[in-house]
Amino acid sequence: QQINAVESLSNVSVLCTDKTGTLTANKIRYHDVYPVGMDADALKQILGEFAVSASTGNKTSEALAEGLAATPRTPVDEVPFSSARKWSALAFDDAQGQGVYVLGALEMLQAYFDIDPDAVTQLKTWSDAGLRVLVFAGNPDVTTLHDGAGEPVLPPLTLLGIVAFSDELRPHLQETLSAFTDNGVQLKV
Repeated sequence: QQINAVESLSNVSVLCTDKTGTLTANKIRYHDVYPVGMDADALKQILGEFAVSASTGNKTSEALAEGLAATPRTPVDEVPFSSARKWSALAFDDAQGQGVYVLGALEMLQAYFDIDPDAVTQLKTWSDAGLRVLVFAGNPDVTTLHDGAGEPVLPPLTLLGIVAFSDELRPHLQETLSAFTDNGVQLKV
């Protein structure tokens, strides 16, 4: 951001950078699912329907819609994603079935369901590999997501699966980072 920044880099021994938008192109892609208690194809179908049925989209739902082809359904209730909640939810009650489905961060949803050790292992494996992981849970017996005052509320849930996303790296990133390390600069992300 300053004219002498390039010249100053010759004196740098440690380079600290963030990842999102700096090293990555800020475009996530659907990577894979880990089903829990259901068939992988069934999980992919409902995840795809979830993504294309939401009234408000975000990068996560766009990545799911791109990676999992599905036909939109009409939700009977919805809680759009918010960064404060770190989850979004849809309720369906149609010919394909009824129920509430929630996609979000494990730390925000874990109180609503039990998680088995194998799922925890998979979640950790993907996280350690640098993937972004979310949980997908549901309840087939409920079709409302708001209390009497109109506030978002979740019922008890069953974990249906874990969803992994990858960040698209910027072009020529590997060569750029290699040039720094080849010249003795330590990288901290």
